[in-house]
Amino acid sequence: MHFTSIQAVENYLDHIPKFSSVGTSAANFELDRFLNFCKQIGSPHATFPSVHIAGTNGKGSTCRILATVFRQAEFDVGLYTSPHLQKYNERFEINSKLISDDQLINFFNRYYDKIESAKLTYFEISTAIAFWWFAKSKVDIAIIEVGLGGRLDATNIIDPLVSVITSISMDHTNILGDKIEDIAREKGGIIKSGKPVVVGKLPTKARDKINEMAEEMGIPVYSVDELEPRYLGTGRYQIRINDKKLLIDTNLVAPVQAINLAIAWQVIQLLKHKYPVTEGQFKRALNVIQLGAGRFEKLLDNQDWYFDGAHNLEAVKAMKNSLRTIGNIENTALVLSMMKDKIRPDVMAELSEFKNIFYYQLNLERAATFDDIKQWLPQATPIPCSHGQQSFLNDFDSKLVIFAGSFYFYTKVREWVRNFV
Repeated sequence: MHFTSIQAVENYLDHIPKFSSVGTSAANFELDRFLNFCKQIGSPHATFPSVHIAGTNGKGSTCRILATVFRQAEFDVGLYTSPHLQKYNERFEINSKLISDDQLINFFNRYYDKIESAKLTYFEISTAIAFWWFAKSKVDIAIIEVGLGGRLDATNIIDPLVSVITSISMDHTNILGDKIEDIAREKGGIIKSGKPVVVGKLPTKARDKINEMAEEMGIPVYSVDELEPRYLGTGRYQIRINDKKLLIDTNLVAPVQAINLAIAWQVIQLLKHKYPVTEGQFKRALNVIQLGAGRFEKLLDNQDWYFDGAHNLEAVKAMKNSLRTIGNIENTALVLSMMKDKIRPDVMAELSEFKNIFYYQLNLERAATFDDIKQWLPQATPIPCSHGQQSFLNDFDSKLVIFAGSFYFYTKVREWVRNFV
């Protein structure tokens, strides 16, 4: 097959089952087949230094913080994240620039037959593109986000300089296990012999499991606890470095980002001999950082409308903490869209504090229906699927609104906002 346009590439990808649409049937949790494919195309994953980042929540933000800081220090930085929210190219960046359509077309024209022969999944194809492009571009360092779990994730064929586990909570329990220590074991699978691991704030049982795994491999675990990360309000954060308080001014407004900033600082200290970053460069990078779409993102300058992809207990709690810095939860309108597999009693109980809830069902096989939601959140009201959505938004003029529940909701919300303007 010969690809002559990005549309042809997108059409090909659209016919491959995606986790966002059908869930676990789109995944293949074994690494040998993917590793063999990468070897066939020259083992690009083995040609660049990297930092590997796993976690239930916070891994995307931490990836972007690290990429921004290393770029401020004038290193050439690759960044691989998922999922994309509007355009496939968003998954792949070097120095804040997305991969070009021509590069994507080139990849598929070169390796289509091998992709088909290996029967790669959607995520495996994406991961292979990232490795190929970063190798081809000879980046100084690549920041690689785990897709799901860690141990059997396609990204786990790399040998990173540092492994990071941002957080561990109950999510994807049908795949990773229904005990926190089982999930910790899967995420801890990215730990590599002889390479340090940095962890955020973890539940006791999860931390014990990570410490046990690291001890068996004889490697140190660095926690952010010693940095005492704090959110001081109005975009100001603080971490403690020995006896000194480092104040960081940013355009971020989520209290949870204090932990991610501390993780990034810890990683940078571990790599400072090879990748020197000054305190000034660290602070300057965070003065201008953009975490990317969907992470407590303000949608319009003149409205208090935000989007947050929160879809598990830890993320929902963090989202609510962010909202409390702006207004009152009971008076905030929650516009929700969820996947069926994300409905858990603890998550729904956390969402029940919202008194004004509106539900929109996405056109995905995994999407929860209004009836699924209504039994947990009886105060919820359905949003029309087509007609009436514009007048529905008009009711939110000058109100505090949070759109949440799934990153896959983002494109629809952006469409609504464009039409509202």
